[in-house]
Amino acid sequence: MTSESAPVVALRGMTRADLKDVLRWRLAPHVARWFDTRGPATMAEVEARYGPRIDGDEPTRMWVVEANGRSVGMLQDYLISDHPEFAVLTPDPAAIGVDYLVGEPAWLRRGIGTGMLRRWFSVARAGYPGATTYFAAPDHRNVASRQLLVRVGFAEGAWFDEPKPDGSVATLVGHSLAVTTVLG
Repeated sequence: MTSESAPVVALRGMTRADLKDVLRWRLAPHVARWFDTRGPATMAEVEARYGPRIDGDEPTRMWVVEANGRSVGMLQDYLISDHPEFAVLTPDPAAIGVDYLVGEPAWLRRGIGTGMLRRWFSVARAGYPGATTYFAAPDHRNVASRQLLVRVGFAEGAWFDEPKPDGSVATLVGHSLAVTTVLG
């Protein structure tokens, strides 16, 4: 495979050994701007946020996105109803939420996002077989993410404000995918 051909995208379960990459990705300028933090991410913050999810102590599932065998990003999925603070924001509180990032700048705009979400559709169907809706809500200014979601079959929906820990407000755009309609 040459560097010009489409990368092979895979998902694998995240382990604590991946947290050093997660921290690096979170600190990347193209990623850091979308996180609700009061300063740069630290290893302690990353471990506190993602460690319990990796360990299975929280219901959010964590995945590493690989391109041609290299770790380049992450994805998490969860039942929206497990997070009541989010359930009121979606048209379907029984939806499966998905959040993602491509953390390696060299892998941006190379089809990783499209491949990652398409791969995730299979993972989500296996892990949440009764789900009828997938849901994502990027910041309204994150045009690349919004376009990615539409490209893979999500429909853009309501805009809503979400309070951030620092007292400010982020305006998010809900995107829903009707599983049986879009994926068959």
